[in-house]
Amino acid sequence: MSDVAILDDEDPREYHSPFDLALNPAALETFKWLVLGHVLYAIGLALVVYFHIDNGAVWITPLFGLPFVWRERQHRFAVKALVFFLGFTLMHYVALMTVSGMRGDEVGFLRGFVGGAVGGGGALLLCAIFGLLRKGSSLTFEAFGTVLLGAVGSFCLYLYLTTGATGDSSASDIIQPLKIYTPWQIAFAYVLARVLRPV
Repeated sequence: MSDVAILDDEDPREYHSPFDLALNPAALETFKWLVLGHVLYAIGLALVVYFHIDNGAVWITPLFGLPFVWRERQHRFAVKALVFFLGFTLMHYVALMTVSGMRGDEVGFLRGFVGGAVGGGGALLLCAIFGLLRKGSSLTFEAFGTVLLGAVGSFCLYLYLTTGATGDSSASDIIQPLKIYTPWQIAFAYVLARVLRPV
């Protein structure tokens, strides 16, 4: 992949900086469907927290990609379903297992960064392997996106750990995990919208 991004729907002779952070209309449409997926995920997250389902936040990961995959069901549905449902769930699990063994980080900055970067970077790598990234997608931006997701993860876990939950399934405890997942998934939706191949 080149460090100079070329948008699929534009003249290939027109080069765009990998640090042009704006979303074109196709990317905005993708972002909208991924944000809708986060809303579904948030509803599922409230349920798994309320019912104390072990690793429930991982097992409901497919909800995040469901609206986007459904919208694009006429275009490589099987591949997108495999990556967004199975692949993203696997990366979520790998990120969780990676940070679960880390010690000496009481405030969560390092664990949050590692988890966010492993989950996000792994998901982007799967998208690249299965040919879901836009033609000319920039390796520089994908690296930037991975670091961004690590940084957001670091902040989110810090916020979660320093504004603790009571552990009694109260409304505040059901909302508590959103401090991690809402900012991170919105940032992830942005990065995906910026790099995914438009229909």
